[in-house]
Order: sequence, then C-alpha cells, then structure tokens
Amino acid sequence: MKIEILGTAKDIRTNTNVVYAKVSILDYLELVGENFDEFSIQRRKEKHKAYDRLRRDVVNGALLPSITLAVKPEFVQGILPSLENKDELEFALARPNQVSILDGLQRTYILSELANDGVKFQSGQTLLVEFWLEYRLQNLIYRIIVLNAGQKPMSMRHQIDVLFSVFKQQFESEIDRLELFLERTGGRRVRPRKYALDKVVAAYQSYLAKSPEVKRENIVAQQLQEEEIFASSEEELSEKLMSFKKYLALYASIDDEICRVYPSNIEDGELYIPGGIEWFGSENVMNSFFAAIAKVDKQERVDKAISSLIINLKESKLGEDPLGLAIQRKIERGINPRKSNVGVEARRNLFNAFREFFRDNGETSLKDCWLAATD
Repeated sequence: MKIEILGTAKDIRTNTNVVYAKVSILDYLELVGENFDEFSIQRRKEKHKAYDRLRRDVVNGALLPSITLAVKPEFVQGILPSLENKDELEFALARPNQVSILDGLQRTYILSELANDGVKFQSGQTLLVEFWLEYRLQNLIYRIIVLNAGQKPMSMRHQIDVLFSVFKQQFESEIDRLELFLERTGGRRVRPRKYALDKVVAAYQSYLAKSPEVKRENIVAQQLQEEEIFASSEEELSEKLMSFKKYLALYASIDDEICRVYPSNIEDGELYIPGGIEWFGSENVMNSFFAAIAKVDKQERVDKAISSLIINLKESKLGEDPLGLAIQRKIERGINPRKSNVGVEARRNLFNAFREFFRDNGETSLKDCWLAATD
C-alpha cells in the first residue's frame, strides 16, 4: 500500500496534528479495511439519485471531495514521532484497520461496491485523505461534535454516532465485561452488560439532552436543545462523556443483579412481566434512566440512590419483585392509545419515576415511584 504525504498542519485551538495525503482508490479501500462501516450504527448505506451520478463520475475518473479519517486513539502515540520524517510517516499511516471514517462513509460504500464489481479505476486516479492525529479525549470530542457540526448540517445523532465509533473500544476495555454489539450484524443481548451500540448512543444523547425524547416532534425545541449542547466547551463535553461512562458502568452493575433476580419473562394471566435481559436492555428504559440522572442537579443524590438500588437487588432472591415491575407493567398497560402516544407516555412515566427515585436518594422505593409518576 502506498500513501503520498502532501503536507501537515496543526489546529492551534486544540494542538491537533493533521496530515494531508493522496492515495489510490484500491489502496484507500485496503487502508480502511473490509469492515469500514462496522461503527456506522444508523449511518447505513443510503440510496439517492445523486449517488448514481457519483458512481458514473468515479468510473470516468472524477476526483472526489477529500475524505476525513481519524486515527484510532490507541495508534496515535506510535505515529506522532514520524511527523518530521515523510517516509516514516507514509509507512506509519499505511497500516490497515487503524482509522475510523469521520466524513466520507457513503463515498466509501460507492468505491467499495465498484471495486467488488470488478471496475478498473482510471490510471492515476487518486483520493485526497485527511488524517486526524488526536488521542486526547476532550480534543476529539470538540473536533467531532463542535467543529464538524459547524462545517455542515449534520444531526446531533450523527455526531454522537461518530464519537462512539472512536471510543467504543475504550469503553469496552474500561468497563468490566461490557460488550457493545451491532444489531444489524446479528448481535443480540443475551446476558447482562451486553447492549446494542445504537441504544447506548441513544442513551448518551438522552443524557446530554436531559430528556428521553431524542426525536422531538417539536423541531424548534429540538434545535434549541442541540444548540445548547453544541455551545459547550470541550472540557464540558469531555466531563459529560466521562460522567456518562461512570453511570454506564453502574448501570452494568445494576444489570447483573436485575438479570439474576428477573432471569426470564413471566406471563401472569394477561400481565406480561419482562425479564431483566429484555427490560433493562430496552431503549425506553435506558433513555429514561440516563435522562433522569442528568436532570437531577445534585449527582450525590443519584449516587446514593444507585448504591441503595444495588444493595436492595443484592438482598433480593430470584422470583421476588424488588423493582415493582408488576406495578410498572400494569401502569404501562393502562395507557389509552386513543388519548396518548403509548411510547411517549411510557417513556415519560419511566423518566419521572427514575427522576423521583434519584432525587430522593433512593429512599422512596421504585414501586412507589411508578405510582407517583402517573399522578
């Protein structure tokens, strides 16, 4: 594989090193690897008439807009010493599977499909590639969420998808037995501490927004919510991600006990009570739980409540109902679909109950919180 370095630059604001390079299409595809889309979550291959035109243009030798790649944090320190030596830098950047695609996924899909179809690209046809060499958490968050959003109209969800594509492996290595899987590749939640990555992304978005409703029908409210997040400094964004990781680790600890006490689904007449695998891994519960944490001003209250919940679960035996899920399910079943959006109302009840539980240091049982949430 051959990469030609065109130049380097430095973002003075974050002290981030950037490398500009030129590479052939086939070498680029080797660089990003066959699983270049493994972190794309919601950014699946899109269908658009413009992409049909783009395919034809590529076949005819068109030069595409530059593609932005981030060297994965664990590889950055090994590359930085080569910045002053062009030959060494070209060699260091040419290793496959050490980058994530930050901007250019759809173009990469097109190039990959053309190569798989046996298309012979034009002699001398190249791609322009920009490498971000950044391993510091706060700077990567700033570049991905703040700067990227300022360059083009990209949704908050897309920004967070990109963020987690970079830090998925770090989360898994720092939280014991955590596994983040992709549902579209056949992954399933079959044990505690195993979550669909897109659900964790949605939970983080709920945490930032302090609301379980990450897809608002009120577009103005959604825009104001996102503008507030984008206005955060890199230190604030970094602290929020680290705080979310802390509570994700605690969520995993709760998950261990919930799946022990509620090992399977229960059908009691017309009442269906999901087991821990289903209930605690659901998007409604995860979004509501993390949004409620963020909504409580004093985090020491949240910490006390979670500690109390874990102790209560540890003292509970299989077959008991310490969470009051029977009550929670009866309340959920009582939502009138003619008067309310069932999904929105269910999330509202979950959010209000968790918020009440956290605000009260966990001293009010969740059983009572479910009931209070409906008042």
